[in-house]
Amino acid sequence: MLKNNLIVFADGKNTSMQWEVVNLQQNYILNDKMTLCYPFIKWAGGKTQLLQQLYGLAPATFDRYFEPFIGGGALFFYLISAKNKRFTAYLSDINAELINSYMAVKDDVEKLIKLLRRQENGYKKASAGYYYKLRSNNNKFANHIEKAARFIALNRTCYNGLYRVNRQGIFNVPWGKYKDPLICNSSNLRNVSIALRYSKAIINASDYKEILLENAKEGDFIYLDPPYNPVSSTAYFTRYTNSGFSDQNQKELADVFRELDERECKVLLSNSSTALVKELYSDFANNTTEVNALRSINCKGSRRAGHKELIIRNYS
Repeated sequence: MLKNNLIVFADGKNTSMQWEVVNLQQNYILNDKMTLCYPFIKWAGGKTQLLQQLYGLAPATFDRYFEPFIGGGALFFYLISAKNKRFTAYLSDINAELINSYMAVKDDVEKLIKLLRRQENGYKKASAGYYYKLRSNNNKFANHIEKAARFIALNRTCYNGLYRVNRQGIFNVPWGKYKDPLICNSSNLRNVSIALRYSKAIINASDYKEILLENAKEGDFIYLDPPYNPVSSTAYFTRYTNSGFSDQNQKELADVFRELDERECKVLLSNSSTALVKELYSDFANNTTEVNALRSINCKGSRRAGHKELIIRNYS
């Protein structure tokens, strides 16, 4: 737990590893500089590859940051650690399992690390069998930390870090055939936990419209990274929940973008370079940048390159 700006361990043990975490927090408090951290999960469409472009287009100053399609959170972690920005963060997603994992990292990272190490050892003994057994174990959890450990372990060992569910909401991504994946990166998990605490992160499992329309106000920086509009009929990997994200959903998002613009929020959005997206945001064409990107979910490596994405702003 966090007490008087220090980590207090429930078991009372003072191991060198635990004191290292305490010292890390003390150093942050004294130096006002966040230790570097990065996404603790893999996420299809993650923005690590575009961080330089996104940061170059982000507003220079802001006090509140919203990311309602949080996914792996690459831009959030980059802003708060690599660039040492200070702000209150509103992090959300409609994917309840994803949000639960963020809560677990924030609330009890040491217990989570212990469980993930157990998952890592189990995977090493029988990788494919362990993966499918873990995937089928969908509802047997004593608490939200156990549920998060399963989610993270599956994410680190499934095909390309893809999150996909069927119409019943059951995770159905096949095994990724990794020989020795890093399931438990304890150092980064601890740094992420500190980042979530000291950004005063408000974490919610919620629809983006609810979070933004009820809370966003003038001067807020909002980054929208929705499930992408598919570039072809065979590229429809938007089923992060059992309801998917349709063309109609894209149109509703564009309406929210305009509402936020009227509120004088600073909105940055990324999406596929498709005819639909260009049409929806044609009013912001002067502040639209096209960039090259890789699509890591394609099973053929040769088809992962050569994709275009749009970065759209409502400000100069």
